[in-house]
Amino acid sequence: MFDALQAQLDESWHVFYSRPWTGLTASGAERDGECDFAVLHPKHGLLTIEVKGGGISFDPEENKWTSRDRYKVRHKIKNPADQALKAKYELVKRVEARNDWPVNRSFRYRHGVILPDAQSPPGNLAPDLPKILFACRPDMGTLEKWILSRLSSGNEGELGKDGLVAFQRMLAAPFTLRMPLGHVLNDDEARIEALTPQQFHILDSIAELPRVAVGGGAGTGKTIVAIEDALRLAAEGHRTLLTCLGEDLATSLRQRLNGTSVIVESFSGLCSMMARVAGLSNGIHSEDDGPQILLDSAIKEPALRFDAIIVDEGQDFRPHWWIALEGILTNAKTSRLHAFYDANQSVYGALKGDLASFEMLPIRLTRNLRNTKAIYRTVGGFYSGLPVTADGPEGVSVKWEVCTASETVDAVVQNIHHLCKKEAVKAEDIVVLSANVEMAASLTGLLRKECSQGLCISDIRRFKGLERQVAIVAATGEIAAEIELAYVALSRARAHLIVVGEERIVGWLQAGPVTTP
Repeated sequence: MFDALQAQLDESWHVFYSRPWTGLTASGAERDGECDFAVLHPKHGLLTIEVKGGGISFDPEENKWTSRDRYKVRHKIKNPADQALKAKYELVKRVEARNDWPVNRSFRYRHGVILPDAQSPPGNLAPDLPKILFACRPDMGTLEKWILSRLSSGNEGELGKDGLVAFQRMLAAPFTLRMPLGHVLNDDEARIEALTPQQFHILDSIAELPRVAVGGGAGTGKTIVAIEDALRLAAEGHRTLLTCLGEDLATSLRQRLNGTSVIVESFSGLCSMMARVAGLSNGIHSEDDGPQILLDSAIKEPALRFDAIIVDEGQDFRPHWWIALEGILTNAKTSRLHAFYDANQSVYGALKGDLASFEMLPIRLTRNLRNTKAIYRTVGGFYSGLPVTADGPEGVSVKWEVCTASETVDAVVQNIHHLCKKEAVKAEDIVVLSANVEMAASLTGLLRKECSQGLCISDIRRFKGLERQVAIVAATGEIAAEIELAYVALSRARAHLIVVGEERIVGWLQAGPVTTP
């Protein structure tokens, strides 16, 4: 059904698939609801759609709806028209209660039912089930015509772009798959930032908790969840900070949160910013000065304190840094301090226990959303911690290329030229990761053209928390000195991983750390 809508509607339409919500009944009991499709257009308005497959029957005496599949098996189903109707009013009620909803906006909202396997009804089925309410098998090629017919009556005003934005903010948070129909992806492996239902529930669960430590392996979406957590808290009016260790990751987070009220700083950048704004003349002379500078700045300028602090890549933070972060919260008991950390015990040890000492409630992420299964199996050899399930496609095999140490630079360059010239991979989708400073400098000199087109050549440590569609790892001796370097390097690719280097290092990376390089 999604494919059919995508093929027939242009990009002015916005379609949201499988939108769930949780609410309360009049007695206070919890109830769940869902809308199969919410179709929105800034001019035409909102249409909520319920989809039911198979043949459909209704027994008015028992008030029972059933569907019949291809094997002639009957299934009891809910009233699809009633489901679409309730979804319509629920979504309108919720969006009109938002602070960003345009005041006194009146717009057209309707509901409908799609029965893709059934024949069209001969006429109206009931007073509340007119024929126009349904799109059936004969209508599957003209869905836009049917949608427009549902949104053509009445004298309501237009939804408007600002009304559409309010719906998008409510429905299309990163835990959903939101894709404007008609938009054709230029690259099959381009990332769709979507969170699993598990992460959707985690975000709701931690919303009111002041201290939380969310752990997961590489690729489990910690950064995406951290971003969404920060956005939600900022939208509630909290002065919100999103911080991490590395400046490269902070820059990436800042770009993704551009235009929001979330403050993004690396830890060192945070210390410098606080000292500057507070007018502390001593400044930061060493890394150890930072925590005390934070505390002094917050004492001198209380307005610098934060209502919520989100820490990404929290495994990189030292224990006394957490004490300083607690010290710059607005309220020690109610302000939020949420940590997102890598749960790989083979690299970072029992970090969960350290965070627990700060009274942080441990929560885990168990679905890998970044890597293909082929890449995840390679990374898994360097991971020990909470069990993780890979949700990605199988993907292409990891490429292991053995060469001498002196040939590594040329081999990396040849791989990049092959990808860009023969395989139609964009330079901006590739990162070259190395732990050897001289090698990185040589590659930068040889690949100036590709670097100008977006190719990234990075030290492995600086690329923590970041990712690219393709990662080429220069397997030199330095990478075997620390398991963390291997773990980070192998997990940065989303769709294709290439490892180039000496036989003993490539073999060690391929076999896992149980062997000795």
